[in-house]
Amino acid sequence: MVLSLTVKNFEPIRLEGSVPLELDFEEKNNVLIISKHQSYLTHGVHKFPAKFFPELPRYLISKYSKLGDVVLDPMCGSGTTLLESILQNRHAIGVDIDPIAKMISKVKTTPIESSLLDEAREKMSIIIDKRIKSNKKPNIPEFNYREKWFKSFVLEELGIIKEAILELSNSLHKKGDFSDSSISNLTNFLLIIFSSIIRGVSNADPNCTRTVIRKNIVKKTARFDTINKFFFNLDKQILGMKEFVNIHNRLYYKFVNIEKDSDARNLSIKENSINLAVTSPPYANAVDYPRTHQLELYWLGLVNGDPLAKMKRDYIGTEAVFTYEYNKIPETEYTKLNWLIKNVNGKDQRRAYILFRFFKDMEKNLQEVFRVLKPGARYCVVIGNNTVRDIYVKSHEIITQMALSQNIGFELETYFHSGLINHYIKIPRKERMPGEWVLVFRKPNF
Repeated sequence: MVLSLTVKNFEPIRLEGSVPLELDFEEKNNVLIISKHQSYLTHGVHKFPAKFFPELPRYLISKYSKLGDVVLDPMCGSGTTLLESILQNRHAIGVDIDPIAKMISKVKTTPIESSLLDEAREKMSIIIDKRIKSNKKPNIPEFNYREKWFKSFVLEELGIIKEAILELSNSLHKKGDFSDSSISNLTNFLLIIFSSIIRGVSNADPNCTRTVIRKNIVKKTARFDTINKFFFNLDKQILGMKEFVNIHNRLYYKFVNIEKDSDARNLSIKENSINLAVTSPPYANAVDYPRTHQLELYWLGLVNGDPLAKMKRDYIGTEAVFTYEYNKIPETEYTKLNWLIKNVNGKDQRRAYILFRFFKDMEKNLQEVFRVLKPGARYCVVIGNNTVRDIYVKSHEIITQMALSQNIGFELETYFHSGLINHYIKIPRKERMPGEWVLVFRKPNF
């Protein structure tokens, strides 16, 4: 199949805030959405590379589902689609292989009662103050180059904050005024806020896809800046959580399930059970998620002692590949993918295999989402194109060719291009995505 998806309207429609449902993308398929809600409610609880701005999934959810429907995000990242789903009175299911992504998603979509938040804020201040005055050295997790990543007093202050969170959790359990599940939700909330300051107080460049220290960036972190930043973020996110709770209490459909052991390529979800799927996959060869969050993973104890390279092997779009795997890259059924692999392979065999594996993983995801969707339901895929070894990777066309093939069976209902304003994590200029393609696939009625 010859397939070319292009921008029909070169001058983008500029939209500020929510996208009107009546907008006809068949005629005007180039838009620039200026997000107004990236920190709305709990959306801003933790930075995450290349995350959705809320207005886009909100539009897709409102356009292609109805009240009470079940919305799936098979690569949910930081949970933007999940939160927007319940805010639109839908149920939500989230799947992700990344442990910190699942934790952020859970925190973002789980309400915590105001009285517990107020008590936690008061007691955290008391506990941390006592620990500072005691001069007792906190426990600090062991990980490679720890003293390179952090100043010694920053390590101590991070250790004090984490120990204070655990002490608070234990004292609340003993007191018995709140349920175990409420205290567990609060503990995760506090740990994610703790995690949200780690990159900023480290010696690493805060705006890079990889955790690196740059000689030309000298970060000025003084004593107690870490403690102050934690409480600044805590106060801000408590306000956001309280607003979320007020709205959540008025919602009728709001069940959220973050799948524990599911994978985007092997969903543990019943076939023909999902009303809509919306996702933004990782970009081919663009973001190394474990390395981006490696400091946070260490401090939260989510690495489990395994080296990051082993952990990365299971990710879609992983760069952790072995030499024997790319000695010979097989041909596929997809002409666009074969052309890409052939041309990249001529310059870099390893990069060619990384691209091959990424798109084969995406093929598995398309098959799985097709299986779990109800007949007539849509799968909205938001994907960016980038450049690898000076070759432009048209991911949106390759994924569309896969989705429409006999191997899968989707129909392409519509598509449009959405420009990017700010995705927080910097990407090298040659590999930077100028925007994202929104592909709306539909499972045929049988």
